[in-house]
Amino acid sequence: MIQVSRGWRSVVKTVSVCVLLAAPIAACGPLQMPLEDRTGNDQWLDTQIKSGILGEFSKVDHTYLMDVNVDIWKQEVMVTGMVDSKGKYYDVMSLIKQDNRIKTVHDHLEIADAESIEAYRVAEDEYGKNAVPTDSATQTVSDVWIEGQIKALLLAEKGVSSVNYRWQSVNNVVYIMGEAQTDPELQKVLSIVRRIKGVKRVVSHITLA
Repeated sequence: MIQVSRGWRSVVKTVSVCVLLAAPIAACGPLQMPLEDRTGNDQWLDTQIKSGILGEFSKVDHTYLMDVNVDIWKQEVMVTGMVDSKGKYYDVMSLIKQDNRIKTVHDHLEIADAESIEAYRVAEDEYGKNAVPTDSATQTVSDVWIEGQIKALLLAEKGVSSVNYRWQSVNNVVYIMGEAQTDPELQKVLSIVRRIKGVKRVVSHITLA
């Protein structure tokens, strides 16, 4: 069994998972978050779906909580991250697809050997929010740093509602989903992400309202 990463990123992710799993969403009605362009019902359903998936992960294999990212927007699910065998890949996808409220699954889950996954964890823990020095010939920019840059830049950009987007960076490839109100907003978001240092490629599942 691969040891769970000990860095701050894993701690933050674990805390987030615990908060989701602890929330009594089954007994609550739709939550209202007016800044997002999702209805309260969509927000409620998305939260239920994600909580259910993470709950299944926690019961089957706790490493899924660390290595697999599940992002949801209006019942569309984007799956990113890495697992170390085809068996785990099929296991993860099966757990996700068993919820019939999901409309679409964007599958970007990668299969890598255990050594590569462990090296990736160590690198992310070591560099954290700091980009790898520019004189490094062998290492890439931290995915944590890229994700932080996306958050800061979209939040600061006029004409972009950053709360309507979900993103993950895996091996410097950025996967992003959500909803743009206009085509200019969509193009602006993609342009911003593509210009960030270290981003190799952007895979977009952003829809137009």
